Amino acid sequence: MAVLLQLMLHFARSPFDLRNTMEEPASHATHHPVPAQWARSVFLALLPVLAVFLGGATSKWAEGIIVAFFGAFLIFQPPRRSLGWKINATFLAFALCALVSYLPQSWFFTPDWRTALTNDFGIALPSSVTPQPWLTAGCFASLVAGLCWLYRVSAQELELRVARFQLRLFAAGVVVIAAFSILFYLTQHSIPFWKNPRNFGPFPNRNQTADLFGVTSVLILAAAQDDIRHGRKRWILWTIALIIVVSAICLNFSRAGVIILVAASAIWIATVALRLDTPTRAGAACRISLAVSFLLLLVSALLVAGGQTLARFHLQKLAGSDFTSDFRWLIFRDTWQLIRSSPWVGLGLGNFEAIFAIFRDASHGNTRSLHPESDWLWVCSEVGWLALPLIVLGAVLLIRRVAPLQVGTNQRFRLAALIGAVMFALHGLIDVSGHRVGTAYSAMFLLGLSLHRPTQLELSKTIPWTFRLLGVALVVIGLSWTIAWRSMAMLPGGVGVDNAKQLAIVASRGLNFAEAINLTTRALNWAPLDWELYYLRATAEVGQHEPAQKALDDFRRARFLEPNSESVPLQEGFVWLPVRPDLALVAWREALRRAGAERKDIFRTIMLTAKLRDPAARQIIRQLAFSEHDLALVYFAQLNAEEFRPAFSKFFDADPDLVAMKPEEKREFFQLWDSRGDINTLIAAVKKHPDWLQFTWRTVAKYRGASGDFRGACELMEKFDSNVVFPPEEKGQSIEQLRE
Repeated sequence: MAVLLQLMLHFARSPFDLRNTMEEPASHATHHPVPAQWARSVFLALLPVLAVFLGGATSKWAEGIIVAFFGAFLIFQPPRRSLGWKINATFLAFALCALVSYLPQSWFFTPDWRTALTNDFGIALPSSVTPQPWLTAGCFASLVAGLCWLYRVSAQELELRVARFQLRLFAAGVVVIAAFSILFYLTQHSIPFWKNPRNFGPFPNRNQTADLFGVTSVLILAAAQDDIRHGRKRWILWTIALIIVVSAICLNFSRAGVIILVAASAIWIATVALRLDTPTRAGAACRISLAVSFLLLLVSALLVAGGQTLARFHLQKLAGSDFTSDFRWLIFRDTWQLIRSSPWVGLGLGNFEAIFAIFRDASHGNTRSLHPESDWLWVCSEVGWLALPLIVLGAVLLIRRVAPLQVGTNQRFRLAALIGAVMFALHGLIDVSGHRVGTAYSAMFLLGLSLHRPTQLELSKTIPWTFRLLGVALVVIGLSWTIAWRSMAMLPGGVGVDNAKQLAIVASRGLNFAEAINLTTRALNWAPLDWELYYLRATAEVGQHEPAQKALDDFRRARFLEPNSESVPLQEGFVWLPVRPDLALVAWREALRRAGAERKDIFRTIMLTAKLRDPAARQIIRQLAFSEHDLALVYFAQLNAEEFRPAFSKFFDADPDLVAMKPEEKREFFQLWDSRGDINTLIAAVKKHPDWLQFTWRTVAKYRGASGDFRGACELMEKFDSNVVFPPEEKGQSIEQLRE
């Protein structure tokens, strides 16, 4: 930190900078912001911080709170200036791209997956491009709220010190979040709505936490340097804040946080050093050297304290490494196949997760992939090809308004905010922070505050009323999400679908199967590609003693829409077991096929659970076990000696030469035979197959020793155990002499 402070002092004490800082435009020096402007600033700076605090607003109830607050703000404080017809047209075009999915599907080519769902599985899909219009509507509302937020923060007409106040307040809020994250992590406490598996940070995914802390770190540097330039002691607090954020990045164990921290800091420090005016340009080399020294010090500190964070870079494997082995690249490959197999207008918002499961080939796995690991690919897959150039165009039009970065315009603060926003967009290539309200609103806030002020935007009569109307809609939508979540109401859309699942589970547990069927059927009208709804309805149909074909059809739909997880057919088998054991056998075969290397564990689960539920299931278990040798070993291991012998005899009679068994399986097989089977039968079998001695020579040696054939036992030990050493044979001596 000493090098950092020295670097900031060099930047801060440029006479040219100090002189020009005092020479701000007269309007900024004499005009004092009214209290209402400060109040607006507090709201705009802390709304993204509140979203982060509410678990990143990744749940609909939390997003509803943020959207409702922001909508109410727009009603009373809408933007009064227009960003210009070019930006307005770009924003509108992007919103319309998201609505194109409501056009008839017949206007575009029909994907194979849609044909299969309709013809092979009897799923009634709407005539629109989006197969789930209600879910698309909810996502579109979120998109509109985000666009309104970006427009509102970008169209602010602010005094320079008010802009600095907003950025400082936002950075301070993020520092508080980082401090809470460290505190709760070290004390093993948690906030109920922070759903991180490692109990660190508000976001479920550590990459979003790292993204937030990384882009904020450069803002803290700018705030500290500004206080040093003006001789304020507050730089000490910002130094402490930087230590807190860097510590949080280290404890978060995310590579993204380290990269963003180092890259953003390097770009900001180098840019500030190179933008010094001619009188101080001679010292630029010294300042750049100090900047490099600071970065080296920062990287050294991360190497020392980063622990698992830096270990995740696998630096020792960079030479000749194959980056395609990263699972993320496999997901990218499958996502690209999905995009190629979809209409150019995309799938429609909110449909990626349901459809991507069908396309997983290279990234095949037992866990469900919720997103494509890239904001840009996600947008392309759901909104279509045209959305990407519109995003780039909108970003370029906004970034053009950042210029000029000159003295007296908050240049260092605005540069830090711009770097943070750009780093966020680049991180979106390999992460989905742009689809999380907490991080997305934070990045858009930084982009909006990076614009040059005064903005010279023209007042508009239509913009305020347009945003007031949008504000009313956002209040209604946000409150409906939160209230529906709290009251478990069946609100059409994602919230209603989640509520229907929970209510259906409760109804089935209470044996109210008819209610469970009604709930899931209603929810399927909103989300016809949700495999869980089909599974829950099928379970209720079995409990309600509906015709087996109805439940079987729903189970088939659930398995098709979730073709990777073994738990779906596994649990289906348990549902069928009491009423249709034959269908349970079919489902469990599918579960074992999906399990792959974990098939033994899945079969063990079937054995232990099925025995407790239905003793008649043993016949099914035996059929499964005898079909595969590795499963047979698991089966035999769970049997006692009395059960083992008849089951073993039947298995051995079917394959007396053990042709299909691998060597390691034979070794385990003979160990079970020795411990629970008939030893005489084993010895007889080994005599017929001498090559089996390598797997069971200890048992045969023990048998020979017990039979008095000590020489034969010793020969086996010498042959198969290199550690056994016998004394040399003594000849011509009596027993008495040997005993002496």
